[in-house]
Amino acid sequence: MEFAKGLEARYGDRRRVDDERAMYDVDGKREADETVIYDRGGWVFWMLYDYMGHDRALAGYQQFFRSWSESRDHPALQDFVAFMRPFAHDPDAYDAFVKQWFEDRVVPEYQITRASRAKSGAGYDVTATVRNMGTGSMPVEVAAVAGERWKEGAGDGSRPSYQTNPSYHDARGSVALATGESKTVTIHCGFVPERVIVDPDVRILQLMRKRASARL
Repeated sequence: MEFAKGLEARYGDRRRVDDERAMYDVDGKREADETVIYDRGGWVFWMLYDYMGHDRALAGYQQFFRSWSESRDHPALQDFVAFMRPFAHDPDAYDAFVKQWFEDRVVPEYQITRASRAKSGAGYDVTATVRNMGTGSMPVEVAAVAGERWKEGAGDGSRPSYQTNPSYHDARGSVALATGESKTVTIHCGFVPERVIVDPDVRILQLMRKRASARL
C-alpha cells in the first residue's frame, strides 16, 4: 500500500495535464510519457488485476504468455487488453474499465466535504459526503476508522516490518462517483470512530489522496 502511494504521489507530481497522453498512445518520446508508463501504468495494471480477481487474472496472464511466447511478433498493449477480455466476469464492465484507464486519461480526485458522527444505539452512525473533483467513475470504499491500522514489528534488522494493530477498527460503505458528483454515505460503527477515509486499502489511483480523509 505504501509503495502504491509512492507511485501515485510521483505520478501526481510529474504528470503534465496539457501534454499527457493515454496509455494506448504513449511511446516514450515525450517527457510526460515516463510517469504515464511507469507510475500510472503500474497502478492501472494493479487495478486491472484487482478488478478481475486473482484467479481470472492469473488464468488470462498464463494463457497470454503461452500464446505470445511462440510468436515471432511482439504484443502491443492493445493485444494484451483484447486478450484478457474473455477472462473478465463482466465483459461490458471490463470494456468500461479499459475505456477509462487505457483509452482515456481519467484520474479521480476524492474529497470529503462533510463528515460527522452521531450516537446510534450502542454504536455510532458516521455520515460523510464525498465528491469526485477529478475525472472518471469507479466504485470506491469509504471507511470510518478508529486507531492506527499498522504497528511496527521487529523486522529483520535491515528494515522494519508492520503488522495489523489489534486496537484498529473500521466499518465500511461504498460509493461510485462520476466527474463532479457528490454522494453521502452513512456507516454504522460498533466503536467510537475517529476518522473517515476514502479508499482505505489503496485500490483506486487518485490525486491529492490526503484530501480524501477527514477527522470526526
